[in-house]
Amino acid sequence: MTRIDRHDTAWIHESTVFAGEATVGHCSRVGHDADSDDPTRLGNRVRIGAFCLVYGGAKLGDDVEVDNYCLIGSGAKIACNTRILYKAHVYDDVTIGRNCIIGGDLVDRAVIGDNVTFQGQTAHAHPDATGDWDETEEPSPRILSGSVVGVGAIIVGDITIGPRAYVAAGEIVRCNVGREMMLKDGQQNPLADYRGMFKVRDE
Repeated sequence: MTRIDRHDTAWIHESTVFAGEATVGHCSRVGHDADSDDPTRLGNRVRIGAFCLVYGGAKLGDDVEVDNYCLIGSGAKIACNTRILYKAHVYDDVTIGRNCIIGGDLVDRAVIGDNVTFQGQTAHAHPDATGDWDETEEPSPRILSGSVVGVGAIIVGDITIGPRAYVAAGEIVRCNVGREMMLKDGQQNPLADYRGMFKVRDE
């Protein structure tokens, strides 16, 4: 049985598919700008806050929570038990794994593994400014399972982080960060060297 709790000002496109219970906050739009045959799908017990845009074709798994003022782009896939924090932007065709905490902006086609905490920003390298903005597809960052990206860190371009890596707050990342490595002050060292001061999550 499907049950939808929504505020009177919420708007839900007719093509949206609900797996079960869902809550949609006031002034949010689910299935926004739906212009394809691919419906927006919300799993069971999904909670969407106020003033959110969830674009057509997005897929949210069971128990996903989207906080207030968030954007979920077209074709984005968010697996179960993941939380999208206040004002985070998840752009088109991003893939996010299970049990993640996402508190920053993820560019188109970024890939996030399971159990990732992400509080930074991602950006395409954009080496050729002559291309059409909406038609140029550049490689996007990949953050592998169990990794942590601190507040304000910026990941630029075709970068892989992890698994179980830690990027300190405020870092600008232009190189891959290896398994169980810590990127801090522009240098990589084994996370084990920090003797429990910094902890990552399980893969």
